[in-house]
Amino acid sequence: MSRTLSLAIAALCVAAASSALPEVSVANDCAQRCYAQENSCRRATKDSPTCGAQVTRCLQGCRAQR
Repeated sequence: MSRTLSLAIAALCVAAASSALPEVSVANDCAQRCYAQENSCRRATKDSPTCGAQVTRCLQGCRAQR
């Protein structure tokens, strides 16, 4: 494989990876908010099982935003 072709492939890989980074960052932020809400719920309700269901719905919402 020529050096030029190798560099072109590497550049495409870097471009593809960098375009995916903002999406990953948004998903991580959403998940962090879900877990923070769950922690608050558990403290406020003395570890109610409904908090687990709420975090599941929240995380599903994060997935739907992608």
